[in-house]
Amino acid sequence: MIISRQSSIRPFIVSLLVVSVTSSKVLHLLQHASSLPGSQFALYFPTFFIIETLLCVAAWGLLFKFTGGKSLLGTAMTVAITSLSFILSASQLGFYFVTGSEIRWDAATAVGNDPEGRKLMLSGLRSFLGAASALLLISWLLKYWLYALIDHWMSALFSAQTEKTDEEGILIGPQKQSREARLTQFWTICAALVIGLLRLTRPQVPYNHMSQTIPFSFFQALGSRPAELHQTGDQSFPLPDLIDEPYWEGPHDHFKGWTPGKPDSNTKKNQPAWASGDLPPGFKRWSEGESDRDEEETATPKGNGTSRNNIYSPMDDPLRITNLDREILEPISRALKKHKVPITHVVLVLMESARKDIFPFKAGSHLHERILSSYNTHDPEVLRMVNAKLSNLTPNAEKLTGEASGFTRNNNISSPSGGWNDPTEPGMGSINVNGILTGSSLSFKSAVMNYCGAGPLPVNFMDEVNSQNYQPCIMQIFELFNQLKDDSTEKGTVHHKSGTGLEHIHDRNWSSVFLQSITGQYDEQDKLNKQMGFQKAIYSEDIEKQSARYYHENMEEINYFGYPEYEIYPYLQDVVNKTIENNERLFLSHFTSTTHHPWGTPAAYQEEQYFAGDGLMAKHEDINKYLNAVRYVDTWLGDMMKVLDEAGIANETLVVFVGDHGQAFPEDAPVSGTYENGHISNFRIPLVFRHPLLPALQITANATSMSVVPTILDLLVNSGSLNERDSSAALDLMNEYEGQSLVRPYQATHNGRQAWNFGIINPGGTMLSVGSAAVPYRVILPLAEDFEYVFSNLDTDPDELSPLRGWSLDELIGRVQRKHGEKAGKWLVDAEKVGKWWIEEQKRLWNYQ
Repeated sequence: MIISRQSSIRPFIVSLLVVSVTSSKVLHLLQHASSLPGSQFALYFPTFFIIETLLCVAAWGLLFKFTGGKSLLGTAMTVAITSLSFILSASQLGFYFVTGSEIRWDAATAVGNDPEGRKLMLSGLRSFLGAASALLLISWLLKYWLYALIDHWMSALFSAQTEKTDEEGILIGPQKQSREARLTQFWTICAALVIGLLRLTRPQVPYNHMSQTIPFSFFQALGSRPAELHQTGDQSFPLPDLIDEPYWEGPHDHFKGWTPGKPDSNTKKNQPAWASGDLPPGFKRWSEGESDRDEEETATPKGNGTSRNNIYSPMDDPLRITNLDREILEPISRALKKHKVPITHVVLVLMESARKDIFPFKAGSHLHERILSSYNTHDPEVLRMVNAKLSNLTPNAEKLTGEASGFTRNNNISSPSGGWNDPTEPGMGSINVNGILTGSSLSFKSAVMNYCGAGPLPVNFMDEVNSQNYQPCIMQIFELFNQLKDDSTEKGTVHHKSGTGLEHIHDRNWSSVFLQSITGQYDEQDKLNKQMGFQKAIYSEDIEKQSARYYHENMEEINYFGYPEYEIYPYLQDVVNKTIENNERLFLSHFTSTTHHPWGTPAAYQEEQYFAGDGLMAKHEDINKYLNAVRYVDTWLGDMMKVLDEAGIANETLVVFVGDHGQAFPEDAPVSGTYENGHISNFRIPLVFRHPLLPALQITANATSMSVVPTILDLLVNSGSLNERDSSAALDLMNEYEGQSLVRPYQATHNGRQAWNFGIINPGGTMLSVGSAAVPYRVILPLAEDFEYVFSNLDTDPDELSPLRGWSLDELIGRVQRKHGEKAGKWLVDAEKVGKWWIEEQKRLWNYQ
């Protein structure tokens, strides 16, 4: 059929619909093709396009045949569906070009509802426009060909016998269908029967997910919550033999015992002396009268017994392993006895997207090898020049961790304050913990773990702000110490820890301050910080006001969240100086931001090219920008330390450096970023406890950042930096947390039980990382049916270059046993059970409905 130019718009509409839904489906299939045997993928391949075919045929009919092409309603419906499919497909393609992953429409909608989240989404506008332009161009070029193809097929398929007449109109007889039409009908019916049979007999998982079609998947995501794969009504602990009565432990000193499943194990007998009066938020389970109220609540099973709603009990936690009965590591103990190690102040620096392999950046690492390989040469002079650049990437991280980078460096460090020269004596300075994993690749869920020692809520985004933390946060503990001092003053009693020589700091009150140079409104961070107990917080919303103390013209925004770190430099100085003037104790926390996507740095900042050029920079552009941002933040951290030196409080300040999560790039994994990406590069993070009078110590613990709070408390108590009453409260509280202290030997196993590690994968409710300190294995559990199981052995594959995958647990177990043995297969079975239990337990603890 010949189509006039005036009517080319309708063929273009059909072509745009065909190209949009087909390209979206092809991309969707490519995401999962490698996870299926080739024979199965080929067998069921035609069934993936049933909905697309019917949708496109319906659109063709509405525009051309069934309504004669003149129905306004039919045309409007087709244009609406085509437009939506085009926008969704361009978004999906654009998102893939940036991250290597697929959009989840429910999560995208949630981000879009946040004003600051919309800025994040707009950062991908360039890739969206590129994908949209490509779809429009291809659709325009194919419009007549696709129209003719569908028209020819439909005409043949629906042709019928016609009555033949002579020239005078006299009926002669029926006109037979053409042979071509009959063949088209025959093969169409055969294909429909075969595809229909395959569709009815194929397994639901993963083929139903692989058959999802834009725009129907979009409406399905908006209309209902994702179906969770793991929902159990039974909350009994899945490994009951490990928590039987023979393993129970009695109380001693500040340890309350461990009796999971014992009927009265969670009752609140013998409340500690400090747990009286109006306690700060976070201390709900110690509040007066709470025990009586708890007994009236409906019991919820935990372990093999019961635990009351929204109450955490270390006595009844079947996963808890404590190491507080072990002696402090000998080098630390020796330093505490030999020197006075005052901890008047505590600073916690939460570092955005801080991978362990860049804190510090080290020669011979996987990332270093990828940089060198981009030059495709063995010329020693070229490699020397590359390594010379890399040697100046993280010099301050080397000083803070005590880890040598392995590079020879010339010390050319530029910074506003002239750089930081670490005055610490050789052999002293930092406890650097290797092997730490984040508990969440979503920043603020990770913050809850770092500040509060509590596991995050395994649902999408920050529902934590709608509940109360089930553990007291470190800021709330310091507020408790303030109240205990007030009570002692009113009663005329003084509680000093005698003989420490640090009595002059014991009676000072604590203040807690949070600083960052970016917005505090994204994902309700400002609300979370108040909930966790910060007394004061400074965000970009505060420093960009013209009335702000250090406001100046031409403040430069480096990304969609706000300003570079140096905009809060004078505010940092003010906080430190005011603390000294007021004779207070300071808990200061700062969140770095430059290493967040899009990894922008100030215009005047001199950026380096670490990867090879010659047209390859487009391939490595993102990670090259990230490395420049890493160098910028490294300089900033040195200048932060210089503020403490210049104020004269460095020797009495414990500074904790910890990453919120890592950051995967195409150089590491098939999928970039943290979104729905469980790759190990998103989970390995640095953790350093810095104090000039502590020994330089490298320790290894396959733990999570849930250990930060109990470790801080352990150091405060054993350095003599708390008075007697505060110390007693701190010793009690140390025994309440799930995490172990990292200044004592870490206990990977106890009485057959393992120290399990759990990691929430951004955005929180779709995938769970499960590992154990006892073995090198790691598994990613899907929390919805459209994700795979992924297993890795970090001993043999530390960078997860070739993990094992499976759409069902049984399928994966077989592969794991064949490659790694029966022990690994048995661990995988237990890990899946414990992971499912932990998910429901966290929801119970957060009182999530």
